[in-house]
Amino acid sequence: MIIRMLIPLIMIISITSGQKPLKEKPQDGKFLEIKVDDPNLQREIDALRGMFQSDLAQLKQKHKEEKKSLRKSYKEKLKALRKKAKQKRKKQKRPGN
Repeated sequence: MIIRMLIPLIMIISITSGQKPLKEKPQDGKFLEIKVDDPNLQREIDALRGMFQSDLAQLKQKHKEEKKSLRKSYKEKLKALRKKAKQKRKKQKRPGN
């Protein structure tokens, strides 16, 4: 009797503890988010951060354009396949009439 009550209790506890939200890792590293006391060094770090962010934006734009062109080429291939299949169906219907 006690075992029957204990098993569901253990299951409920394990399920609720397993559903705790996990901390998400930031996608961009925080390696350029440091602060230092030396103003000259801080300016250099800020300049590096700016260059990194601009390079990252360029890479993202390039990737987006490549993805778009790849999608376009596959859409054209799909369109050609559909047209070919449609013509094939029409040819199969004609001789049967």
